[in-house]
This record gives sequence, structure tokens and C-alpha cells, in this order.
Amino acid sequence: MEHADFWRSHVHPDDLAGVEAEEASIFDKGRHATEYRFRKRNGKYIWVSDEQYLLRDEHGEPVEIVGSWSNISARKTAEEAENAARARFDLMLHSAPAVVYSFSATGSFAPTFVSGNIKRVLGYEPDDYLKQADFWRSNVLPEDLPAVEAGQSELFDQGRRVSEYRFRKADGNYCWVSDEQTLIKDRNGTPLEVIGTWSEVTERKTAEQAALHEREQRLTDAIETISEGFSLYDSEDRLVLGNQKYGELFDAGDGPPEPGASFETILRKAVAHGLIEDAKGREEGWLRQRLDEHRYPGEPILQRRSDGRWLQISERRTETGGTVAVYSDLTEIKESERRAAAANQLILQSLHYASRIQSAVLPARREIEAIAADHFLIWEPRDIVGGDFFWFQPVEDGHAIMVGDCTGHGVPGAFMTLIAWGLLDRMLRDAPGGPSAVLSGLHQGVQSLLGQDEQHGETDDGLEAGVCFIDLSKRQITFAGARFSLWRSNSEGVIEIKGDREGLGYRRYRPETRFKNTTFGYDSGDAFYLTTDGLIEQIGGPRGRAFGKQRFKDLLYKLRDAPMNEQEETLRDAFEKFQGDQRRRDDLTVLGFIPRA
Repeated sequence: MEHADFWRSHVHPDDLAGVEAEEASIFDKGRHATEYRFRKRNGKYIWVSDEQYLLRDEHGEPVEIVGSWSNISARKTAEEAENAARARFDLMLHSAPAVVYSFSATGSFAPTFVSGNIKRVLGYEPDDYLKQADFWRSNVLPEDLPAVEAGQSELFDQGRRVSEYRFRKADGNYCWVSDEQTLIKDRNGTPLEVIGTWSEVTERKTAEQAALHEREQRLTDAIETISEGFSLYDSEDRLVLGNQKYGELFDAGDGPPEPGASFETILRKAVAHGLIEDAKGREEGWLRQRLDEHRYPGEPILQRRSDGRWLQISERRTETGGTVAVYSDLTEIKESERRAAAANQLILQSLHYASRIQSAVLPARREIEAIAADHFLIWEPRDIVGGDFFWFQPVEDGHAIMVGDCTGHGVPGAFMTLIAWGLLDRMLRDAPGGPSAVLSGLHQGVQSLLGQDEQHGETDDGLEAGVCFIDLSKRQITFAGARFSLWRSNSEGVIEIKGDREGLGYRRYRPETRFKNTTFGYDSGDAFYLTTDGLIEQIGGPRGRAFGKQRFKDLLYKLRDAPMNEQEETLRDAFEKFQGDQRRRDDLTVLGFIPRA
């Protein structure tokens, strides 16, 4: 207790480097065990087993490391030390607000541990969990169980999973729990154990559901006031809601479609009852075409109904993968169809012109050549215009490189980029605090311009961004990120340099929010990458999962020795193959550069 270097000075010199190299794994796995030689007071070395546990608070932050040294030569001493550590560990768990549990990650998945506070939190005795193989499954609310089990593969794919569902307490009442699980593996990567926590979140979920119900009611009231037919389908193409006008369009005599019915079922019923003139005489071919248009919505389509009406159907995908549609009655304006088409074409041309303006406002890509020995830039708005932007500009003692991702995409995202551009020149020119000052200035500027520096309001828009100041003379980079990371690749591997968790401009972040600068030197072989979440969060692949940070990291490591133009080509190809038939979810920006020596 009195000598800071006590442990280090007593570990055998031949073992010290290996032991220290392995210690960092405790922050990934939460547990660490190793064996090494340790010098006793009499000068003799003995072998000890050192087991360490990382304790976290209710927010998941590291609090304390509890460990035990065991003399393997004297097993009794080791057992006593381990029991003492276990007793203290159990005492800490008993006082925690969350129930800690574990079970085997293979075989029968048998339960192995549960903290004693399960009695206080859920009302059960520890043996209820440990001795009843179906304890968990039998107490999850039946209607929640399929979705929870379906997502279990995420734990084994990503090593961590968080889910929320309703769980029956010992008194028979159901409560909402947040279930956070971590997969523990051995040194060979073989799954060993799953450690999880149950936290009751009933109060929060009740408030969320009440707010959701209120929003849904407001939405229902709003869509009933519009004159067009309106429908919303979920990601499984089942009807969520439709207004009265929509119900009338598909009422075959037995009432409007019921929520939960699939789009294909509703459409086939309408065709079978002769409601759609265009489908008569070619029913199956028309159905195939219409279903394809629905799954991959594009320009509005015109549909002739059997009662003589003409409908314009405008469909688009929602952020969650569903479909929203508006059915407009164009019967009275059919004669002006040509003028309407011309107007639509003018709007489209305006968007393309806006795209050219947006491209012109962005800095010339050649400006990065002043600081980069080699580079590539992928900038692809999901729509004609987008919410991603990049920026290069000289600053005091070097150059600034910035990549940002504004709220939304399309026209709203483009407007947000204009707001960011309007602030950037001043932020980059007057930023004595480096990248962090740029981010703080953008945060306050966006909040002020949008009126989001007040407690209440309708809007909550902002952006995420990463900023690098590069000092070529010192071969030094200073990075700050707002929900943004900088990736560094060299012969030693690929690492992620994370920014802060706060975004810019959003109402939920205080105006005085500050960001940290991270400064480090670089070598001639180092390459750096900034990417928006349009790459990381794109859904694709055979299992319909996100591209993910690990896939991106592995790809950068594979390409670490390739020229930047080859890296760009390979990255584009890998991204397109991964996306496959999935829709593009967001704007895409990836900037890779190697600073000049």
C-alpha cells in the first residue's frame, strides 16, 4: 500500500513484459487471469495466479479493479485469497441496481451465476435462476419472446447486445427490463460465457410509450385532414395505418383494409373485385409490375380506376425500411397532365442545378494536394443533393481537413450543409484552440441560428463532424471529433481514434459543450481516414446486417500498402457488392490521405 512500484519491482523480469502486454484485455473482456513468477520477501520467486475483475458503475464506466494473487505452490492460500475476493465482489454486486447473471456460451447454455440482488430487483431467489433451465424463457412476455430470440445472433457476431422486453417478476406482474449482454471468449476466440445485466426500466418505457401514443394520435388526426389517400406500411410491408380516403380506395364491399394486412393481400383483393381498370385482362402481369414498383419506389405512377377516376400514387421508403404512400385524385386535372409533368421536370432540374451549386460551394478537391502525398475522396449524396460535406483550408501553423454529416439527406441535408458552410470560414480562421474550438463554435452557431439553444422548440437538427489540423513542419496531427472517428493505418495495424460522444447543434447538448483535442505525431507510412456513417451503417450482405466498423477496419488493413487510387476503387467495389440489392440508406463520404513528409 505504501510503495507504488511494489508489484512491478517484484515480478520476475523475464515475465514482466508479457504480463503488462496482456493487462489491457481487462477493459475489453472485463476479466483477466495470468500466471507469472513473483519474488517473496525472502528473495525467492514463487509462481502466482493473478485474477483481475473490472467493475463498472450503472452507466458502464470503469470504477475499480479487484484482483487476487494465488500461490499456486500452496493451493490453500490461493483458495483463501480467491474466496476473499469473491466475497467482496458478491457484496458489491448485491448493492448494485442491476442484476448480474451469466451462463455458458456453448452446449446446454446452462446458468452459472446470478447476483443476490435478484431477490430485491425481481423478487426471485438465486436458485430460481440457477436450477431452472427454462427460467428466463418462461418469464419473458410471450409476445416479446420471438423478437428477443431472433436477435440473439447479434451477441455472437458483435460480442455485445442490448435488448429491452417485458419480464414477469415473482409477484406475477410484468416489468420492462434492459438486458445488456457481453460475450466472453478465450485466447483462441472460442466463446466461453455470457455475462449480462437486467435493469428495470419500466418507468422510462411507460413514459416513452405514452409519448409514442400521443405522437401517433397526432399523426392520425393530421392525416385524416388531408384530401388525399394516405398509407403507411412497416418494414415487413404490413399496413400500419391508412386514412379514410385510403380505406375507400380499397374497400371491396366488406370494409376498409385492416392494420396488419400485407400490401400484396390488399392489392390482390382490389384486383379480384375489379377496382383497378388498368389490371383488367392482365391481372397477374399487372400485379407483378405494381408490386415491383411498390418495393422499389421511384417516380409517381398514374393508375386508372374502374369508376373512371385517375390516381397519382407517390411512394417513398421511410428511414426504418417501411413505405409511405399518397394517393392523389387527378381526375379533374388529367387534361393538364402535360403541364404537371413539365412542372415536375422543372423541379427535378432545379434539384440537379442545386446539386451543381452544392458541388461548387464545396472546396476544390485539388486543395488537399497541398498537404497530402496521396489521397482519395468518395462523395456520393444518396439523393441528388445531400447532407455530407468536406472542407480543406489553410490555418495557422498548417492546414485543416474536415468531414461532416448533417441531419438528414436530400434537400433538408443540403440546407444544413449551407448553414455549416456559413459558419466554417470564421470557425477555421479564428480557432486558437484548434479543432476543438472549431467544433464548439459550430455547435453554438448552429444552435443559435436554428433557435435550439432554448429548452423548448420544434426543431432538433445538427451534424456530426471530424476535424484534423495538420502541421507538416512538426509532422503532427491534432484531431477532434463530434460523434466522429479518425482512422489511422500503418504497418502495425489499424486503430480508431474516437472523438467525443456529443454532436453539434442538437438541442439536447448544452451550448457550453466542449470537445477534446487529441495530438500525435505521424510517420511517412501512416494513412488516415475520415468517413461518415453512410458507409458504416449501410445494410447489406447475405444476412442483411450493417457494413460495420470491423469490416471497414479489416479492409483498411488489407489495403495498407496500396496506392490511394487503388484503395478507393477497392473500397467502392467492396461497398457496392456488400450493398447488393439493398437501398442506399444515407449519403456516403470517405476521405483517405497520407500527409506529406
